[in-house]
Amino acid sequence: MNAAARSEAHTWDALANRYDVIVRMFDRSYPRVRELLREDLRGCRTALEVSAGTGQFTAVLAEVVEALVASDVSPNMVAQLRTRLHDAGVTNTDVEVMNAYALSADTGVFDAVICANALHVMEQPSQALREFRRVLVPGGNLIVPTFLHGANRSRRVLSRALSMVSPFVAHTRFELATLESLVESEGFIIERAERLPGLFPIGYVKARVGDRA
Repeated sequence: MNAAARSEAHTWDALANRYDVIVRMFDRSYPRVRELLREDLRGCRTALEVSAGTGQFTAVLAEVVEALVASDVSPNMVAQLRTRLHDAGVTNTDVEVMNAYALSADTGVFDAVICANALHVMEQPSQALREFRRVLVPGGNLIVPTFLHGANRSRRVLSRALSMVSPFVAHTRFELATLESLVESEGFIIERAERLPGLFPIGYVKARVGDRA
């Protein structure tokens, strides 16, 4: 595990017990994200969820796909997620500790990769996207709903203020356009891009693997 992954694992381990409370400040559009996930993953056989946290979207993914691997870099998050899914009777999901920058998965094995609300807090989002592309089948789907901390001046100011008083840091303050540009730069073709409302808006981006060599 590289230094960035170790740093992120430490941060999220420390926040795991409070995470469900924290996300309530930002979850205005989560119901819409779940609707879009159901729509965009219909008929999908295998999927990998990266940065699953404590499972804000995992149960929905498990409903839609045949087989799901839900992962997070934080062992504490994974422990809570495993308990949550067990208590909910979810049986088609494996839960693993996994580093987004070096996924412990073979090349070209997943029909879809979902990484919700995490790219902005990753120190190396481009490396993560390259790994997502690696493990996807040709033409496979990528879905990356991401908080837009750079949506406008007031959101940028709020984001900087939060980063001064919290271990939660937005390393990239995306606008929807810059999120799309990053995804495209790593060999994906955008198929859906929507801005959803919230304290920090969510940029819901769905793409598929392109033909780049």
